[in-house]
Amino acid sequence: MSWFDKNASNIKKGFIGEEQVREWFKKKKIPFMQVDIMFKSKGKWCLGEIKTQEKYKAPPFDGHGLPEWQIKKRLQFYQDTGIVPYLIVKDVDDECLYLQSMIVLDKLTDKDKFKTKGHKPRVVFRLNKFVKIELRNQLF
Repeated sequence: MSWFDKNASNIKKGFIGEEQVREWFKKKKIPFMQVDIMFKSKGKWCLGEIKTQEKYKAPPFDGHGLPEWQIKKRLQFYQDTGIVPYLIVKDVDDECLYLQSMIVLDKLTDKDKFKTKGHKPRVVFRLNKFVKIELRNQLF
């Protein structure tokens, strides 16, 4: 039995508690966001938004992305704190991570980013604008 399976009951309690706290913040109109990870790089703290997803396939190009509201919230956090936000994608097709500062991604031109249409639109960034980190034989 996996660690997750052994701890599913406590994990569920934690998720329920987190949801209740978020609802309380909403009712009080207190701005908040949930951070996936905080990490230190070159002596400075950074914020990481982690996605586990398949690549968006061309046209216009293969890429990875996230909802625009998440980008805006994290960039506002950067403006307020100076803590740089990163998009970190665990690609489900490749054994790799795609990593890049959201400040860098936000400054890309339309030839390197685009917005999808539909019920849950996303901003997708060209793959070669990320640092690619191979995970084979490293983590999994």
